Amino acid sequence: MSQEIQYSFPSETVKKEGIKLGLYLGVILLVVSVISMYVMINGTDFKVVSMVTGGVTWLLMIALSAYFSVLLRKAANGFWNFSQALKSIFIMLALAVAISSLGSSVFNLLNPEPQQIFFDKTINLTIETMESIGADDDLIDKQVADLEKARDESRNFSIGQTLKGLGISLIMYFVFALVLAAILKRERPAFLNVSTNEDTPRPEVDNQ
Repeated sequence: MSQEIQYSFPSETVKKEGIKLGLYLGVILLVVSVISMYVMINGTDFKVVSMVTGGVTWLLMIALSAYFSVLLRKAANGFWNFSQALKSIFIMLALAVAISSLGSSVFNLLNPEPQQIFFDKTINLTIETMESIGADDDLIDKQVADLEKARDESRNFSIGQTLKGLGISLIMYFVFALVLAAILKRERPAFLNVSTNEDTPRPEVDNQ
């Protein structure tokens, strides 16, 4: 027999699951970013390879984030409102992007050559592209100077630059979390009852 009682959102369970999934997602994104860089710098056509690799990486990130968010909703017994979904998903994504960003910074510090090659190819591609569209020399020089500055800064690990990049990424991922929360929110129907039997804690439908 079931008795209708007030449903309590399992915040601690969802939080622990979010941290676990965030760790998994962060490691996966880090590995994907490293592999993507090696693919781009070793490709025969840097422009085409970078576009394809970048597109695949973004699609994979979106797909994995959405899948992990669905798993996170399961930890909430399948129901959460928009606010609960947003908070839970953003915590997971924030942890993932922190691991990916900091891991990438450490990797580039220990093994700087791939990133330097990537910047050099990007500079050459920028010059070729801007010249092909008839851009002014001053504009080309400015773009190249900005890229060279970013390349030089990447040679030294900077906590300030790392945190700045992380902050920008967190803003982007917060917007993404808003989208996922809006899509995956699922209010608990009022007619669902929660069993008072401790051996069957999951919600059940009272058909009577």
